[in-house]
Amino acid sequence: MTRLSRGLGISWLGVTALFVTHAHALSVLPSDEAQDLIAYKVKSGDTLLELSRKYFVSSAGISQVARINLLEDADRITVGQTLSIPRQSVKHWSSVARVMGMSCASSYNPEQGSTKLLVGTPLHEGALIKVPAGCHTALLLEDSSIMRLPSGAVLKLSTLRKNALEKAPEVRLELANGRVELDVMKERSPLTPFEIRTPRSVMGVRGTQFRVGFSPETQSSLVEVTEGIVKTQGNADLESVDLTQGMGVTIDPSGKASDPEALLPPPRYASFSKSASHPTEVSVQLQHMDNAGSFQADIATTANLSGLRRTQQWATPEFRIDRLINQAMFYQVAAVSKNGLLGSPALMAFCAAPASTEQARCSAVFDTPLADGSSIAFTLNRQNGALYQEVIRTHNLTALNGKFAVKDLRPGYYNWSLSYPLAKASADQAGVHQSGAFELIALPTAAQ
Repeated sequence: MTRLSRGLGISWLGVTALFVTHAHALSVLPSDEAQDLIAYKVKSGDTLLELSRKYFVSSAGISQVARINLLEDADRITVGQTLSIPRQSVKHWSSVARVMGMSCASSYNPEQGSTKLLVGTPLHEGALIKVPAGCHTALLLEDSSIMRLPSGAVLKLSTLRKNALEKAPEVRLELANGRVELDVMKERSPLTPFEIRTPRSVMGVRGTQFRVGFSPETQSSLVEVTEGIVKTQGNADLESVDLTQGMGVTIDPSGKASDPEALLPPPRYASFSKSASHPTEVSVQLQHMDNAGSFQADIATTANLSGLRRTQQWATPEFRIDRLINQAMFYQVAAVSKNGLLGSPALMAFCAAPASTEQARCSAVFDTPLADGSSIAFTLNRQNGALYQEVIRTHNLTALNGKFAVKDLRPGYYNWSLSYPLAKASADQAGVHQSGAFELIALPTAAQ
């Protein structure tokens, strides 16, 4: 089966809709009508008249709120009461998406013509982003959600705005080609729309991480859930399928969904060997996985995968590294099942150990292109038995040319988090918040 999320145009399943909720949520995403309502908890001193003056586009919002909430007396609302307020009746203004990473020059169309993107470029509602073949672009939203656009993606920011009653921006995207990878802020209200449309379907996102693909060659589709809950239905299915974390389905050309199956677990490093003909070349072997049909990796020079990134596929659990240096190279590796589903990823960082692996000390680079002189809060922990031991904790880290390096790291498992405000940003801009984990693997480079 053709790998479905390999830079192919996503045509969106032929399903009616795809709904997503938080992992802990008990019900599915609200209907389109419910998503057009804002939940507001009444505070001391609130009246509908005062709310109208502060937040509504016009006084007509008072009668709308009274009708929707079945208020017998529009002058009487109680503290703690939750009101449903139509989104279109609330004042709004433009939100901003900023370019936070790119591997080569992309372009966008703000209204007419074409303009090159640069790191830090602010993008507004209506912008059309075009990512050239072989490139990669990452965008940061005001609530710290991150969108990653791989090679060939064409994405329009059809709605990008904030209103006076919600913290997170309303986001509606139109994907015309390729794919988009989302890491959406988990604290978003389930009623604040984050929606992606393609020519054939619509998807609502609620603090979840997942992948969707469509292969024009086979006319088959897939859904893979790495975090959260996805509710999906093929157009030939009588009932929907609830997919939880670590589950996936394929949908055949007739629109029939397969039985849900568990995604393959993260691959694990097994061993390495050196090339007899190329002294600098190393071959890495992964542990055998019975149901794996192939393997795929996103390769980057930084631990947070924000900058330069490329993708490779292998038919067997083995891949080649041309040259190892003291600075770690990051491989986000996942196994692909025989049904074409991409499994849970493992982030492996490979570096050179000139003497022995026990004495190896390597460096890891982190990408912070929007820090621009801001102080960076950074935490790094190393696993020690069943616990993690703190290696670094600072609130005053500074970056050079949008990057910083952590040196003298021993091989092992690490987790990390970083955050920093954006220079010259609005007061309600959440800034950058990222976290992750990796296994640092040092391989000897000296002759055996």
